Amino acid sequence: MEDNEKKTLAALRRQMEEMRASYEAKIDALETERAEKQANEMSEKRLREFIKNQEAWLNEYVEVRLFKDNEKYKDDVYVAINGKNCLIRRGVWTRIRRKFALLLDQSEIQDLRTAQFMEQESSRFADESLRHSV
Repeated sequence: MEDNEKKTLAALRRQMEEMRASYEAKIDALETERAEKQANEMSEKRLREFIKNQEAWLNEYVEVRLFKDNEKYKDDVYVAINGKNCLIRRGVWTRIRRKFALLLDQSEIQDLRTAQFMEQESSRFADESLRHSV
C-alpha cells in the first residue's frame, strides 16, 4: 500500500469512529428523552389518580347534625362550594357530602379563633385603659 492510501484509510477510519460516536450520543440523548417522557407520563398519571381519589373522598356522604335552639341557631344552613350547594336542616341528622361537612368544620374553627381574638383584644384594651386611667 502506498502512503496516500494509508492516510486515506486512516482518515476514513477516524471519520467512521467520529460518526459512530456521534450516532451513539444521539441514541443516548433519544433514550434519555424517552425515559424522561415516560417518567413524566407516569407522574401525570399518578397525579390524575390522586386527584380522582381525593375528589371521590370529598364527595362521599357523611352524616351531620347541626345545633339548634330557638334564638340565633334556628334557621337552616346554606353551604356552597364552587357552584355546588346544599341546605342543611338544624337539629336533624342529615347526609351531606364530606366537602360540605369540612367547610362547616372550618367555619366553626374560624368562629372560635375570632372569639379568642376578640377576647384577647378586649382584655388588652381593658389593661391599657387601667394603665392610662381612662
